[in-house]
Amino acid sequence: MMNSRTLLNLALLLIVILLITVVVLEPGKTPAPAPVLLTGLENSDVHKIKILRKNKDSIELEKIAGQWQMRAPYSLSANRYKVDSVLKVLKTETAAHYDMNGLDPARYDLLDPAVSMRINDTLQIDFGNLEPLQKQRYVRIDKQLYLIPDYYYYQLIGSSTDYLNHALINENEKITRLELPELSLALTDGKWAVRPENTDYPADAYSDLFNEWQHAQAIELRPLTKKHESTDKPIRVFLQGRDTPIEYRLQRTEDEFILRRPDKNIEYVMAADKADALLSLQMRKTDTDDTPAEK
Repeated sequence: MMNSRTLLNLALLLIVILLITVVVLEPGKTPAPAPVLLTGLENSDVHKIKILRKNKDSIELEKIAGQWQMRAPYSLSANRYKVDSVLKVLKTETAAHYDMNGLDPARYDLLDPAVSMRINDTLQIDFGNLEPLQKQRYVRIDKQLYLIPDYYYYQLIGSSTDYLNHALINENEKITRLELPELSLALTDGKWAVRPENTDYPADAYSDLFNEWQHAQAIELRPLTKKHESTDKPIRVFLQGRDTPIEYRLQRTEDEFILRRPDKNIEYVMAADKADALLSLQMRKTDTDDTPAEK
């Protein structure tokens, strides 16, 4: 049989459990409403984006065969991470929402929005001014007015080159031949062909040069604002399945190493220390250190 002390301990335990239940479940309290999302769209639902900017160029993006491409103002591969970041606005939680009926659009700078984002040619998000207390941005979709975090607005008004892929070669493309100012290198049926011939370098040096181009990333992309006549021969990169090579014009200054693409009206600013690795064959450290040790 239980003694009085055991019964007291059980009673105290039941009281503690009851108190925890009251604190956690808060019976009788109305649960908080679920947050209202700006839209019900998922990223996977989107195949076309148009960003309309007042007094700036519009940006047009389209998903083709699963890959984002910029259609305007440049015709190049898009930066998928940037596109995904911008699309997060679709599922952002709104701080408040109102019916636009009876409201004056001019009060929210929505008569002529500074920025609008059009999705799939069917849904348009207009960005208005800031709410003064919470510093949230007013946005309009159809007849509804919402408050959302402000950083999406600043993403949309940034440079159009921010939306471009910084890679020189798309990840789904493969280089077959390089024509550089001082040498030409090709890989055919697993065999290397280099002109002018050079037997001082091992096969690793050839594959390293290809890999440098295959994975090279620019630190910045800029509009091509003026013509520059390079004294170097053009650089041509031939890709598998494409008849026409990508052609770059080389420009070097004391501080910059730039690959210019006049056909796309864009220039790729490269890290200065990448010039040698992209323009010439290099010995690996293990190759240059292969000298016999003194006894």
